[in-house]
Amino acid sequence: MRIPLSYSLRSITVRKGSSAMAVGGIALVVVVFVTLLSLAAGFRKVVETSGSPHNVIVLRKGADAELTSQVDRETARVIRELPLVARQAGQQLMVFESVMILAQQKQGGGETNVTVRGTSPLSRVVHADVRLTEGRWYTPGSNEAVLGVGLARRLRDLGIGHTLSIGRNTWHIVGLFAAGGSALESELWMDGELLQTSFHRNGIFQSLLFRARGDARTAAQELNALTERDLRLRTIQALTEKEHYQKQAKLMNDVITILGGLLTAIMSAGAIAGAMNTMYSAVSQRRREIGCLLALGFSPESIWLAFMIESLLLAALGAALGCTVSLAFDGMQTGMTNWATISETVFEFLVTPQILATATLISLLMGFLGGVVPAIHAARLKVVDALRRA
Repeated sequence: MRIPLSYSLRSITVRKGSSAMAVGGIALVVVVFVTLLSLAAGFRKVVETSGSPHNVIVLRKGADAELTSQVDRETARVIRELPLVARQAGQQLMVFESVMILAQQKQGGGETNVTVRGTSPLSRVVHADVRLTEGRWYTPGSNEAVLGVGLARRLRDLGIGHTLSIGRNTWHIVGLFAAGGSALESELWMDGELLQTSFHRNGIFQSLLFRARGDARTAAQELNALTERDLRLRTIQALTEKEHYQKQAKLMNDVITILGGLLTAIMSAGAIAGAMNTMYSAVSQRRREIGCLLALGFSPESIWLAFMIESLLLAALGAALGCTVSLAFDGMQTGMTNWATISETVFEFLVTPQILATATLISLLMGFLGGVVPAIHAARLKVVDALRRA
């Protein structure tokens, strides 16, 4: 004979204090777990959406990021004339880009590293989803720059009409641009040739980006094969822009996920101990009640199941509370240093159904582990021992 579900529900409401503590402990673990995973998911989304599936990026062989790459002008000119590069109105859709890091003040205090990209007006065609949202585009050959909208919200005293000093030059911010919510919105763009001159880079770029004629993956493979035969290209490597940003996202995503897993495991141990303590307390307080149930003919298995249901209900309540609180973080904007670029990337927390489902399963697992031993203890009580007064 099974014990009604209402029995487990009433048991939770009778011990409001201890039940609330168990629910709160599990909810806290859920909030931490969901927040960390949503942080990783938001970062991964903003970085991975930065790349166009139609573009190929060229870096120095062995370089993992633009900042550690060098491609000389002559090599860039050779690649630009290859049939792999798409053309539009007789113009090759390729840009030579220089990248540097600049420290700037953040809103609320502190400094952050900003990616400064020297490029050309053609970038608006080659880079995906780049559009001007306010002001105007910089004039080629002038000390003007445009700022990503994400970065504009994070920096102090830097927007349209403001100036900043880079090297020996003063640059005027004349516009804001968006890039479909990608990591490009965390950059400052200016004329590439002028940036080259200002820092005496003598025709050395960090990367080349071109729109492939046909499939980008095939174009990257063909260019890599060509580097083995053409000595002029022996120092470079090519990969699709999408793959380039996915590699950058993987590093930070793995770090956040591992740290989140460790922190969740540590906190889960505490939550399991709390749930176990709550259930042991319930067994201790209800010994005579358990004896009566056994005397009425309820089996030890039914006693075990009733206490397990109670423990899982507490876990489910904790999961529901934790997930509800975690939803408040969804869409909240933040920034974090991308270890691949050593600069700040602005993104939003992304709470997904998959993350919430995973958190719920972990909560139920905590409830199971916290309740299984006390439930076994309750099921093994003898009728005489349970009914005996303490």
